[in-house]
Amino acid sequence: MSRYRFTILMAAFLCVLVVYPFLDYFKLTHIDFLLNIFITLLLISCIHALSASRQKAIVSCLVIIPAIFMDWVGVFVESHQFESFIDLYKIGAFSYICVGLLKYALQAGVVDREKIAAAVNVYLFFGLIWRDLYSLINILIPGAYNSELLDQTDFLYYSFVTLSTLGYGDVLPVIGPAKALAYIEAIIGQLYLTILVARLVGLHIAYTGPECQDRDA
Repeated sequence: MSRYRFTILMAAFLCVLVVYPFLDYFKLTHIDFLLNIFITLLLISCIHALSASRQKAIVSCLVIIPAIFMDWVGVFVESHQFESFIDLYKIGAFSYICVGLLKYALQAGVVDREKIAAAVNVYLFFGLIWRDLYSLINILIPGAYNSELLDQTDFLYYSFVTLSTLGYGDVLPVIGPAKALAYIEAIIGQLYLTILVARLVGLHIAYTGPECQDRDA
């Protein structure tokens, strides 16, 4: 299983993104509760993915398990201050996950399926980080968006639409900080893809090209 830890994480993430909207549409259960279940399974997959050694496993547990706990407490405790703290902590935890995945994806070596999966996971986690940033802005500055009825589901959708620069325009930032977050996410998403492709192509050429084959011979 450890050989495919990044592929498993990517599969879990894609499952959340594909299955969750349909469950939301058919109202099979309380949607916030359901989203937390998916995020919990996703974060458990992250612990597995980042646990290449005992030390990394301990650090990953110390960072990620509190995020899981606070996410569930937030379902039952309605407080803007506590929700803000939860969003801030999750932003930090997701950023830690991104750094760990990115180190693996961009390290020297042959470009294989696991490296590509780790790189894709980083891109997907950008969407989660900005979801919580948008949620945080909405809590701290009421009226930051064109609707006051937006929830985590709406911000998840809005984040990935912005990250991919699709921009339908049904959710709109109406104040400066919210607008800044939107264009920063769009810029980072495009720069990441450009730099990532360049790096992976460079690694592929360096470790599988004719010169590498000559050295092996």
